[in-house]
Amino acid sequence: MRATLKYFWVVAALFVIQIALGAITAHFQVEGTSFYGVPIAKWIPYAVTRSWHTQLGIFWIATAWLATGLFMAPAVSGYEPRGQRALVNFLFICLVIIVVGALAGQWLAIMQRIHNLSTNFWFGHQGYEYTDIGRFWQIFLTIGLFLWFLLMARALWPAFRKAKESRHLLALFLLASLAIPVFYVPALMWGQHSHLAMAEYWRWWVVHLWVEGFFEVFATTVIAFLFTRMGLLRISTATSSILFSTIVFLFGGIIGTFHHLYFSGTPIGVLAFGTAFSALEVVPLVLVGFEAYENLTLSRARPWVAAYRWPIYYFVAVAFWNLVGAGLFGFFINPPVALYYMQGLNTTPVHGHAALFGVYGMLGIGLMLFCLRGLTARKAWKDGSLRFSFWAMNIGLGLMILLSLLPVGIMQTWASVEYGTWFARSAEFMQRPTIHLFVWLRIIGDTIFALGALVLGWFIVGLKTGWSLTDRPHLPEEVESRA
Repeated sequence: MRATLKYFWVVAALFVIQIALGAITAHFQVEGTSFYGVPIAKWIPYAVTRSWHTQLGIFWIATAWLATGLFMAPAVSGYEPRGQRALVNFLFICLVIIVVGALAGQWLAIMQRIHNLSTNFWFGHQGYEYTDIGRFWQIFLTIGLFLWFLLMARALWPAFRKAKESRHLLALFLLASLAIPVFYVPALMWGQHSHLAMAEYWRWWVVHLWVEGFFEVFATTVIAFLFTRMGLLRISTATSSILFSTIVFLFGGIIGTFHHLYFSGTPIGVLAFGTAFSALEVVPLVLVGFEAYENLTLSRARPWVAAYRWPIYYFVAVAFWNLVGAGLFGFFINPPVALYYMQGLNTTPVHGHAALFGVYGMLGIGLMLFCLRGLTARKAWKDGSLRFSFWAMNIGLGLMILLSLLPVGIMQTWASVEYGTWFARSAEFMQRPTIHLFVWLRIIGDTIFALGALVLGWFIVGLKTGWSLTDRPHLPEEVESRA
């Protein structure tokens, strides 16, 4: 379990780097090739910072989830298999190689240091957002995900002998975990010379069914699983919510994928059908989150609840952003008419930021804090910095959307309806003074958000150095037992 600590250090580091790259990417819209006068496009042009910003989000969120699974399995079963630590360390080395190799390959490709197109396909940049890393790195990542599942399953398996009423919940937890590597496999279903429509079809399987789909099932499962162990959720409610979530994704999520297939020539009726089913996907996680919050308000008197208060708040924030970011803003851009006029405008990053970070990013941070709480159960935390970072990141994310991305997206939509998408995305439109004003207004939300992230990183470093811990006596034994 302690071998997972290094994973969370990597999570914090990649998170901070991703935010810095996001700031640079957004600033390119104002200065073009410079960052406050520094011509950084010579070394990291817009295509690099945008690719890295998106890919790092996937990397650090996935790393947080993988580390949580490796931490939780022996914690639940009370058994750590022989050689588990060595295998966990081996998987960590593989993940570092994948991250460094994939990002380096993207930079070499964009900077035209890779001249052979086949080499670029395998080790460079494929050009598809979310699946843009080279095919070699995709295969490496797939193997790593299956190895992660095997490591978690072998540690969790003894729990089935002990568990009685929670056995079904354990089985659902394993199945949701298995779906993570299985549904990344569609990223391997097209080749270098595949037709664009076929490549886009399978890419959206990854984006929708992997990122938006079974990430969501895993999110619902792991939060429900943790909440039942903490006494904030009934096992019956957790199991039914997970089954409901799985049914929604099996019968609705696959159909819901169709709303992404506009650019593959999918008929309007199929798009509308997919949009309706896609809108249902947010329901299970929202129900779990709000029931847990209701129980949290009734359970504050328990000492161990206070110790896990901020991880729980992050889980509740997941439910809120799932409703707003994935549900409201997702449905905002997904009906057929909206797809025709709004897809690819700033309305898309409204949904992307609110859903990807608001749901999966918040979940990754919450899981990381939950595990770190367990690893430092004998010490009390100074949680003032956690309070600041939680509210700063949530408020900053909201202001980023409301003050900048959403107004620009609405103006682009109007221009798209009046003149066409080509004009709404053109340099002529995006260089207007009004657009520049709203782009600069984004710095308010971005700064608040970045401060929250930096303070969170400071807190995590402080767990190692000691400045985030107090000299108070050990936490109650109940905290240690639940860790």
